[in-house]
Amino acid sequence: MIRPDYSPVEIAKQYEISGASAISVLTDENYFFGSLSHLRDVSRAVKIPVIRKDFILHESQIEEAYANGASAILLIVRILEKSRLEELYLYAKKLGLGVLVETHNQTEVETSLSFGMDVIGINTRDLDTFQIHSGLVQEMADLIPKDLVRVAESGVHSYQDLIQYEGVVDSVLVGTYFMKQSNIASAYETLTKPNS
Repeated sequence: MIRPDYSPVEIAKQYEISGASAISVLTDENYFFGSLSHLRDVSRAVKIPVIRKDFILHESQIEEAYANGASAILLIVRILEKSRLEELYLYAKKLGLGVLVETHNQTEVETSLSFGMDVIGINTRDLDTFQIHSGLVQEMADLIPKDLVRVAESGVHSYQDLIQYEGVVDSVLVGTYFMKQSNIASAYETLTKPNS
């Protein structure tokens, strides 16, 4: 639990006003204290795309995402067999949802590319140890064609962290840094502008 007392809708509105191009909403209840109601409420409150962030293993979870207003879902390569990854990806696309495919190493990137996935995230946080692997994004981004959308995930806590990805990826997913701040708008300014 990073922020015990919070309003998903108010935080989402602050993200949107600050300039976020999309919002990921945790829906896992057991480990991350999220819920589908958060997804539904946020998707109704903002005009930018909303991603369901969860351990998605079954088509029913994709249907839930769709029914609760998600624009996209997260699929984590590490937790899915190759054939299952492809099935879930195609099912989400069939419903008109975007898919952020999360990778952490070269094999996972290559698997994503082999299925023609077009938005590939590189998570610097190892899901087994929760340690951040610096330099991983730069290493993995070189394997991903520049006509695809490359997303750096985790480990961004400062302007210096952010600018290292300039020209390397197309987008950065930032969660923990913002959730630890009392004033998200001010934190956004600090993160995106030097000496602010």
